[in-house]
Amino acid sequence: MKQRTLRTGEIDLANTLQMIGIYGSDPTFRKGRGHFAKAVLTPDGPGTVRFTWSGDGDVVAESWGSGADWLLDRSPHWVGLHDDLTGFDPTLNSRVADLWRRHSGLRLPAAGVIWQELALVLLGQRVTTEEASKSWNRMCRTWGEPAPGPCDLILPPEPQVIAGLRYTDLHRINVERRRAEAILLAAKRANRLEEAASMPIDDAIARLSALPGLGIWTATATTLASHGHPDTLLLRDYGMPTLVNYAFTGDATHLDPDRGGDDIMCAHLEPWRGHRQRIIRLLYAAGITAPRRGARQRNPDIRRL
Repeated sequence: MKQRTLRTGEIDLANTLQMIGIYGSDPTFRKGRGHFAKAVLTPDGPGTVRFTWSGDGDVVAESWGSGADWLLDRSPHWVGLHDDLTGFDPTLNSRVADLWRRHSGLRLPAAGVIWQELALVLLGQRVTTEEASKSWNRMCRTWGEPAPGPCDLILPPEPQVIAGLRYTDLHRINVERRRAEAILLAAKRANRLEEAASMPIDDAIARLSALPGLGIWTATATTLASHGHPDTLLLRDYGMPTLVNYAFTGDATHLDPDRGGDDIMCAHLEPWRGHRQRIIRLLYAAGITAPRRGARQRNPDIRRL
C-alpha cells in the first residue's frame, strides 16, 4: 500500500469526484460519507485508489497494485487541485452567482485514463442511463477481475479481453450489435486511443472521434472524465440542451440537439466560454433537472429476443 496526504482546503470532494464515479451500481468504485475508492486500469497496470477525508482540508490518498505509484502521482488531478479557475466570473448571471456561492468548492477532476471511461460511454449510446449502468455492471462482473487492495472492487475488463469476444457475446449484457461492434473496435484500438489521455483536449477529441462508431458525443463524454477540461461541452446529447435551457429560462420544452438545441445551449453558456463545462457541473451539483414531459424511454432487453 502507498499513501500520501493532499491539502485540498475548501474543495468539495464528494461533488468533485462525482464525475469519475457516476453510476451507483458501478462495481469499479465505492463512495460514502468522507471516502471514495476506484479500481483503475492504469498505464502501469491494475490499481485501486482510495481517498479519505474528514473536513479539515486534507485528504489521504491510498493506493494498491502495480498501478499504485501512478495513481498517487495522479491523485492531485483526481481531487481537482489542477483545475484552474482563472477567467471564471460567476457574477455575469445572478443565478450562476448564487449557485457558485453555494458550491464554490466544486472542481473538475481529471482521471487521466481513456479505455475504461470510453467503454462505459459506449454502453450509454442510444439507451437510458439505467440500462447503460446495468450493462456496465454486467460487463465488469463477467470479464473484469478483482481489484487489488481491501476495497472489494472489480476492475474494468482489460481491452484485450474484450477484443477477443464476438459481438454476440455482448448480447448477454444486453448490448445490441451496433454498440457491441463499436466496443470491440475500441478494444482492438485501445493502445492508440489511450494515447489521447495525454493529448491536449482538442487533439484528444479528434483522436477519439476518428474511430468509426465514436462520434462527437462519445468523444466529449469520455474526455469529460479523462481530462476534466473546464470548457468541454457534451454535444449531441439527448437531454443536455433541455437542461441548460430550463436552468436559464424555466422552459422545460425538449430541445433536439440536432435541430438547434445545441446552438441554444451554447448561446446560454457563451458568456462563460473557457468554463462552460463548469457551469454544467454547477447545475448538477445543485440538483437542477428539467421536469419530464412524456413517458420514460424504455429499451428492449435483447437477452430475451
